[in-house]
Amino acid sequence: MITREIKDLEQTVHIEVLDNGLTVYLVPFKNRKNYYIEYVTKFGASIGKFKPCDTDKFQKISYGVAHFLEHKMFEQESGEDPFEFFSKYGSDANASTGYKSTSYVVEGTNNIEENLDYMLTYVNSPYFTDENVEKEKNIIIEEINMYNDEPEGKLYRESSMAIFKNHPMRIDIGGTEKSVRNITKEELYSCYNTFYQPSNMFLIIGGNFSIDSVMKVIKNNKALNSNKIKEEITVKSVKEPNEVNVKFKEISIEGMVIPKFILTIKKSIKGLEKKDRYELSVLVSLLYNILFGSASTFREQALKQGMMSFLSPSKVIVDDFLLIEFLAESRSPKELSEKLIECFKNKEITEEEIERHKKCYISNLVLTSDRVVSTVSSLVDNIIDYDDIVYNKIDIVRSINLDKMNRLREFIDIDNSSLVIANCKE
Repeated sequence: MITREIKDLEQTVHIEVLDNGLTVYLVPFKNRKNYYIEYVTKFGASIGKFKPCDTDKFQKISYGVAHFLEHKMFEQESGEDPFEFFSKYGSDANASTGYKSTSYVVEGTNNIEENLDYMLTYVNSPYFTDENVEKEKNIIIEEINMYNDEPEGKLYRESSMAIFKNHPMRIDIGGTEKSVRNITKEELYSCYNTFYQPSNMFLIIGGNFSIDSVMKVIKNNKALNSNKIKEEITVKSVKEPNEVNVKFKEISIEGMVIPKFILTIKKSIKGLEKKDRYELSVLVSLLYNILFGSASTFREQALKQGMMSFLSPSKVIVDDFLLIEFLAESRSPKELSEKLIECFKNKEITEEEIERHKKCYISNLVLTSDRVVSTVSSLVDNIIDYDDIVYNKIDIVRSINLDKMNRLREFIDIDNSSLVIANCKE
């Protein structure tokens, strides 16, 4: 086991790679009563084709398989409901699927050894039958339809299709009714055996626990020890154009009271090393907070003029693309989006503004580092996005200056963006 310090955040990470390839990260907290466990596979909805462990031929993955697998992992051959087990042992359990990963989590204050052992057991014990797969399809399709009936869900779906031409991110994480109907137990086992092998997974535990006790549980877990697959995973990259698929689209959605829009900038970052992507992410966050954050002139004027109800900027890195997204509610969506683009292109930024926002960013890092759940979630994001924990975050934030910010603005082409406006349906 090796030990690494996260600089300036008073956090120590203990790391051990097991013989079967699983990487374990332990982050003990002093003066905390709770613990948080996240067990993650680097398998999400963005993977379209792969080579299963037992063949050299590429196999196309049905849309929604990663999400379907997440659902089915809670069905055990014994008939026991994992949620009932965790409830009995005083903990909360959940799971989630994204485009880049699938996570299983357990949170509690007591019985960490029992809960950890059970978590490792059920995630390493797949049980798929023709009958239980068919039964799950209707549940998932109902979930998809519920999401699709939400006005904002429809807007996001249209925006994804406007951004991407070929990438699986065009399709919702849950898939479509047609793709879900086509999923079989054989496809589930094929994806599980490939992507749920320990070398493609990692486990992070944060909070109040004994390092020796949890490592003993991990190393003695029979289901985990029996999962000995350790093969190289081959995923076929998608040929996705750098340009957005559709620059402008206007739709009408029933149930929407005030029009909303999503403006998304698409930028290829192919060739940018993973270790440099954290700085890019920080730069982008600082940029849109300076221009459009709660204390910005733009937001103040837009609210005063009644041009918008809210504006929410965000960013995500998926494969070799950076997406910067602006979700807004406005009675004048076209006018607001035009003003947003103009501000993004032309608003001058000062060194003083950068320094002020850097201090806020660092304060937030320090604040979240004192919370168990936030710390574990942040470390998971680091590993998924950058292939490793970023141990010098504050140094990177401090290194940002006006020159780097100006170069970022030159690097980002806001004209390569898609605007999808959702109007109220009469």
